[in-house]
Amino acid sequence: MKDSIKRLLLIFTLVTTLVPPFLLLPFPALMTPSTVSVWLADTLGYVGIVLLLWMSALGAKSLVGLVFRDLAPVLQLHKWLGTYAVVLIFAHPLLVMLGYGETLLYPFLPAVGTVFERGVTLGRIGLWVLLLTWVSSALLRGRLAFRPWKYLHYLAYLTVPFALLHIPNTGSYFMSETLVKGYFLTLVVAFVVVTLLRLRGWLGLDTVAYRVHEQQRLNETDFLLVLEPTGAQRLQPRRGQYSYLRLGGISEDHPFSILDYDQSTGRLTFAYRVYGSYTRLMSQLQPGQLVKVGGPYGEFMADIDSHDRLLVYISGGIGITPFLAPLRHYAGGREQWLFAANRTHASASLLREAYSQIGDHLVAVFSRESTPPGPGERRGRINTDMLQEALKHPARYEYYLCGLPAMMHDVSLAVERLGVPRSQIHAEKFGW
Repeated sequence: MKDSIKRLLLIFTLVTTLVPPFLLLPFPALMTPSTVSVWLADTLGYVGIVLLLWMSALGAKSLVGLVFRDLAPVLQLHKWLGTYAVVLIFAHPLLVMLGYGETLLYPFLPAVGTVFERGVTLGRIGLWVLLLTWVSSALLRGRLAFRPWKYLHYLAYLTVPFALLHIPNTGSYFMSETLVKGYFLTLVVAFVVVTLLRLRGWLGLDTVAYRVHEQQRLNETDFLLVLEPTGAQRLQPRRGQYSYLRLGGISEDHPFSILDYDQSTGRLTFAYRVYGSYTRLMSQLQPGQLVKVGGPYGEFMADIDSHDRLLVYISGGIGITPFLAPLRHYAGGREQWLFAANRTHASASLLREAYSQIGDHLVAVFSRESTPPGPGERRGRINTDMLQEALKHPARYEYYLCGLPAMMHDVSLAVERLGVPRSQIHAEKFGW
């Protein structure tokens, strides 16, 4: 089944799971603003827990990867829920205040004198944690570095247990309705299952062990890493896919495009650029060291064999990585062009191999190079005029873009201005 159909089924299932609270919690017999507010508060409280469970599940590639090969669209749904659907969760304490006549300080003033107050305070803690992560993700994400944001984001997963723990001693419907108790237990089981599947990912149980076969320095910032399987188990990626690399037993993992896959040996080759602390650690790997590899993921070039259009690849920096395999595969057959953008000659890598496959169909673009352009070179940035100059009939081509998001956005607009339908423009997206 195609990932697109699976995503439609996912959205349908998600919406369906939000309905039961509205059916299980009996509507108040006496209709007053207070009773309706309490009913709606309790109902949205359960809806909020369901949404939190979905966000936790959709943010775990160890879980999502069991169903989907392309993680990026699912992660976009996770982000959308975390940014907008959270408003329904914040409505719960506001409706509680309205229903019981409390002040706006009620969610922020902890009390532990009674069992009921302790239950309410558990919910308050969950609210505080969720509010912190929502502000850092929805409002301040662009101002925060990735790593601080990431660890703040992890705090959101504490919200579900606090929300569940506060229900038994505070929920009036939980105390009086057997069906609601059964529904609550279902949510607890779902939380345990999601947590175990997330734990599977944290422990690296969804990865395959490889060892470093070779580490080669291409220039000041770019490296070539070759990994070989340690046993019979190995990944079998398709062209254009990526994998997550984990450098230790319990550690971070980051996605990298697969440059090459050798079917006979099972070796995987990655090209990467040193940007931060994680890639600096990668650059220090020595032959024989173990690396855990997850995946492969992505549908970036899944359709490349299903059409007969001519091919244009557009890369920014190390984004040339996923294009070398198809360049070799289709060399001498389908017409192929590569527009490779780099700052300078010194920062460009792997252009020589690309040139050996397509020759004059390689257009090397340098934005900060002071020397005069050589044959096949351009200065500046990839734009509509540059593409039009090389491609006489732009709508005959299928376009594949890989680079920084801002670069891919600008190039996509440049290609569209040539009259190319959006359906013929494909941009690589990692499932972070």
